[in-house]
Amino acid sequence: MKKLITMLFIFVFGLTMTAVSQSGDMDNDGLNDEQEALLGTDTTKPDTDGDGLSDGIEYLELFTDPTQADSDNDGINDAQDPFPSWLDYVDLNGVTSQRDRIINENNTHTVNQLVEVAVGNVITIDWFSRLSPQFDLAQADFTISFDFIDPMRQDFSDDGFYRVADDAQTANVRIPGSTELVEEITEWRVPTMTISDWPYHLFSKTIELGQTWDFNVFYHEFLPQDEDPYFTGHAEVVRIENFPIETQLGRREYEVFVIEATLSHVTFNDPFFKAFLGEDPVLRTLVHLTTDNLRMLRFTTPFFRITPSKQVGFSDFIVNH
Repeated sequence: MKKLITMLFIFVFGLTMTAVSQSGDMDNDGLNDEQEALLGTDTTKPDTDGDGLSDGIEYLELFTDPTQADSDNDGINDAQDPFPSWLDYVDLNGVTSQRDRIINENNTHTVNQLVEVAVGNVITIDWFSRLSPQFDLAQADFTISFDFIDPMRQDFSDDGFYRVADDAQTANVRIPGSTELVEEITEWRVPTMTISDWPYHLFSKTIELGQTWDFNVFYHEFLPQDEDPYFTGHAEVVRIENFPIETQLGRREYEVFVIEATLSHVTFNDPFFKAFLGEDPVLRTLVHLTTDNLRMLRFTTPFFRITPSKQVGFSDFIVNH
């Protein structure tokens, strides 16, 4: 009898171990052992960093780091942070990279975007947009640095800001550059975002198909050209679709809201912009947000390079996960 029980135990234990080895997920966290090896997580712990979220949920759904309890380094544990991700984006043109996070500070939110543009010279912008409770821009601080490829040119770094007045009617703007410094007081319109962080205005909203929003987009590079620095923005959730991205664990598809925004501008004074954009230009940009937790997987941003040469184009950013 004892021998029979022992044999039954060995048989059942063998079946269990076979099931575990076939699934390959010993800790039942949604990642198999091979995937955990790629991510550097612990195959014996479903929650490697001990933040209260399983490794699979973190990497596959929240886009957080399952090895760091505070993925965006804002002092709030991922499980308690409404915006815990720190996401890397790569421009499909291979020119610009960007790293975005939302920092939670004393019940306020700040969008931090670290942008690097490399076309011979390397321009780095570390940008902080302080948001109002309605998720529109209340203040901005940034550092811009130029690393010149010409060894005879001195590298350059300086700080800039937008200081919005208490009545939100004007803003004191300081824009440093390698060849000129722009400082002026300009009109301020509410709600306003910048041309690169406007999608975050939607993060305080309830997103659903057919929903629309109106806002302003401020583009400070137009100030020294005596152009109106504002676009009028109109955004709409136009459809829901599956969107594929390449991850460390291979290609995955996510259900996303597709949001289209039109940015309208008054007639440009500069004949260069008139020639390329027309008398009443409308720029169209797209944003892809996951339907379950609003992770931004793709967005397009128009750009205007006014100095040293005039250019108009779009950067198309895809998340690098």
